[in-house]
Amino acid sequence: MIANRTLELLSLLQTQREWTGDGLAERLGVSPRTVRRDINRLRELGYPVTATKGPSGSYRLSRGARLPPLIVDDEQALAIALSLQTAPASVTGMGDATKRALNSIQELLPPHLAHRLATFSVEQIENAWELAPPQVDPSLLAQLSSAAQQRDLVRFSYRSIHHDSMQDGEVLAEPHRLVVWSGRWYLVAYDQQRSSWHAYRVDRIKDLAPTAWRFGEREGPDEDITRFVQNQPDRGDTPDTWPCWGTVLMECPASLVAKWAPGVASFEAVDDRVTRIQMGAWSWSALIGFLITFSCRFTVEGPPELVAAARRVMGLIDVGIPSHDPLAEPSSRTPGPSAGR
Repeated sequence: MIANRTLELLSLLQTQREWTGDGLAERLGVSPRTVRRDINRLRELGYPVTATKGPSGSYRLSRGARLPPLIVDDEQALAIALSLQTAPASVTGMGDATKRALNSIQELLPPHLAHRLATFSVEQIENAWELAPPQVDPSLLAQLSSAAQQRDLVRFSYRSIHHDSMQDGEVLAEPHRLVVWSGRWYLVAYDQQRSSWHAYRVDRIKDLAPTAWRFGEREGPDEDITRFVQNQPDRGDTPDTWPCWGTVLMECPASLVAKWAPGVASFEAVDDRVTRIQMGAWSWSALIGFLITFSCRFTVEGPPELVAAARRVMGLIDVGIPSHDPLAEPSSRTPGPSAGR
């Protein structure tokens, strides 16, 4: 914790000419007294940090204070630039941190690579068709990752999605691995109370608390961790994430739904050929559009707005069947499928 904060302090001093003690304390989330101790720690490590007296004092890193050059090749430098500039938008507050990280790394690179990194700029454009994932707290990710590495047993409250309801419960878990799929973060963990493996949505984990216990090594749930996460029925977003949320019965096996449904969807097998899907989107028509991509018959269970959208969308579909050369004259058209399903 102290080492991480010291590195963050060094990063801040490298990216701005001068900082007040109060400004550093606010950015680091600590007291001015702690900042003074961390400044002394940097000095002990050989970094010449100068200070000016005043009501809150100010600090600056003297010229020539540099770390040894970072040894990476050209491909690694480009990989760093790409990774930082395309960091997942599903983690809150990462924009400023990634920029500072990129600046810090440029300071450590040899001149020719630093110049190449500075000229390699990527602009991300939002895709309106992407189902935006809920954002997660980076500190929560750090806690879960640390618990998995150290095999620390953790306790947290978790919101599960069940048919037509949501339930909160407490979990006592052995963290195994963090996984990102479709922009959504999952904790693969062993639930000691239920004696089974689960993939928990990190955005639905609350009140994470460490315990005084550690757990032994346990074989993972599946060699293919992607398959394991995708096959979790309760993997999707919560209803309050989206303005439009509905439930349908799809004439499609749950195994296929698990593989092809987007990360926003949750599902349950009704039998070996019918699956209940719960899913959200930004509009009722968009939700129908995603369901149609399965090319299977489905029955809308609710709400009424989704039923109305299905009828409206199906009424707009018209299938063109040309009776002659379509380039020679307008094609004849036949009515589209009924909107009953």
